[in-house]
Amino acid sequence: MLSKYGRDAKILIGANALGQTFLWFSFFIMPFYLTALGYNEKEMGAFFSTQTTVGGLFFLLAGYVSLRLGYRKTLLLSAFAGLMGRILQVLAPNTFILFLGFVLVGVNMGLRQPNYNAYLSELVPGEMRHEAFSKSFGLGTLFNSLGVLIAGFLPGYLMGLSFTEETAYRITFSLSILQFVFVIPALLLVRDVEVKERKIKWEKDLVIKILKFSLPSALIGLGAGITIPFMSIYFKKRFGETLQAISWVFFFQQLAMGLGSFGLPELVKRYGPVRVITSFQGLATLLFVVFPSLETFALAGAVYVLRAILMNIIWPINDSFMMGFFRAEEKATANGIRQAFSTFMRGIGNSIGGTLFAVSLAYPFYATAVLYAVATVMFYALFIKHNE
Repeated sequence: MLSKYGRDAKILIGANALGQTFLWFSFFIMPFYLTALGYNEKEMGAFFSTQTTVGGLFFLLAGYVSLRLGYRKTLLLSAFAGLMGRILQVLAPNTFILFLGFVLVGVNMGLRQPNYNAYLSELVPGEMRHEAFSKSFGLGTLFNSLGVLIAGFLPGYLMGLSFTEETAYRITFSLSILQFVFVIPALLLVRDVEVKERKIKWEKDLVIKILKFSLPSALIGLGAGITIPFMSIYFKKRFGETLQAISWVFFFQQLAMGLGSFGLPELVKRYGPVRVITSFQGLATLLFVVFPSLETFALAGAVYVLRAILMNIIWPINDSFMMGFFRAEEKATANGIRQAFSTFMRGIGNSIGGTLFAVSLAYPFYATAVLYAVATVMFYALFIKHNE
């Protein structure tokens, strides 16, 4: 599957995939972990908002840091920040330490993704970029599905062994540290990519290109922030389902996304990246509109899985498409700014979502659908002429 890529690209994609087992794992289990520690939805919203806001700040710094340190050292710095953050979240002796853990995880998030995308895009030929990004996403998502099942079933198993609820969730969440056991050694093995220009020329055309990608992402981020962090709690409150049952929804979501992403480059070759991206996002938006009216857990779970596939499977194509517009020294900065827009708005959405879910289980989905629809139309209008 990865035989056509160079050594460093293989290591980077492989380590990312293994680490992803415990990235979605931590995302899925976090609301339940915080509930076990005694925090409510509004307080969760504050934690999530802090993490995403810090992440947004470091998205803005990601390109600057990598131009000084290089992609590899920046990714290592990001990994060590994430490791310390997860350790503090696991220990969580008080609210301040837990809060600091969210801050450090935000640093990891902000520095990592822009530089991972920029680094990978430099390690593979341009004509293979869509395929490489899709395979990286697909492998990571497949490993994510395994993490979701572990997160779903381990707390119940531990409580069956007479552990308290808090201890069971703390032990389960501690496995999130394993993400960095795979990532850090891999980053010590790979060689950095030389970036000849150490300074970005901030011209009008560059700023306009970044804004064209950033504005739709900001709307998507706001919409996602309102609903996505609370989905596992939604299933529990709306249908009274157990954590084990809910974990199967997220397992099938990740499994289907991982498998489906391998076929996405063929669709892009046939219809073009812009049409694929906007078609998938448009269908996902319609599903969010009808989601609150679904009366059974089985149907709601199936629709949520389909919605998640449609909305998320196109992100590697979106990232790859964007990388083609920028020079090597611009890639991490441009990607970081776009994700900063998304992340700041996601942070605002976290707070809005926590408040809206406390009022109604339906309002957040309608708000998200409107934001997704506007973002999809905007992206199509801005980039359809580049649909190659």
